[in-house]
Amino acid sequence: MSVAEASNKCDQDCKTEAGSYFDIIKFKLSEIDSARRLPNNNIFNRYYCHRPNLQYLTFELKESWDYSTEQYWFPKLDFLTELENLNVGFESSNTNDSGSFAAINRPWDFHFPSSLKKLWFVDFPLTSDSLSTIARLPNLEELYLYRTIIKGGEWNMGEEYTFENLKFLKFGKVALAKWEVGEESFPALEKLKLQGCCDLEEIPPSFGDIYSLKIIKLEESRQLEDSAMKIREYAEDMTGGDELQVVGWKNIPLFK
Repeated sequence: MSVAEASNKCDQDCKTEAGSYFDIIKFKLSEIDSARRLPNNNIFNRYYCHRPNLQYLTFELKESWDYSTEQYWFPKLDFLTELENLNVGFESSNTNDSGSFAAINRPWDFHFPSSLKKLWFVDFPLTSDSLSTIARLPNLEELYLYRTIIKGGEWNMGEEYTFENLKFLKFGKVALAKWEVGEESFPALEKLKLQGCCDLEEIPPSFGDIYSLKIIKLEESRQLEDSAMKIREYAEDMTGGDELQVVGWKNIPLFK
């Protein structure tokens, strides 16, 4: 899924009850160095200082040719205090890769507003520290990762990782092989969707302890079916009911 496709999908999901769309601005940083040269991240302030009520934002970052330790790699967005939906894409200088080696190993300096409810990352390289920052967003309800490369192919979620209000988590072709989830990592999760996650060995068994979880959806990830079924069986034994469903394409129930 491209940034544009993800944006269109998010557009469909962002209608208000009155049928109107959230305020939308799309902005592409074609040269990240230009942002670095501007103090206090003024490149974004200049565009958005007159739009403090912005609720939906889509933009794309293009990889810089010069990787240094300068601070303003990712634009600070915490001044957008009413922002609820954010869609960010990453364009590598190497067109054959989702993210360069330097970007994969670089911790992002994220500054998100606490108002954020939906977050989309497309072709974005992330580290454990970056994911920890995302986990601290108090109102985040939906997280979508598409073609994301996670450093080392492992995500070990200890006690410091708690997505307090996350209800929907979707991985699409995420480069992740091993995933460890703590008992309190996703206390409010209702739906987990894994699409094309060919590297992932199994769904962490601790998902069976998330009583709010209602749906595990698998697409193009047949190797995960066994672990998904074990999670469902465990949940049934613990609750005495069949509230947790495991489904595939077009929400067709999966059976083993």
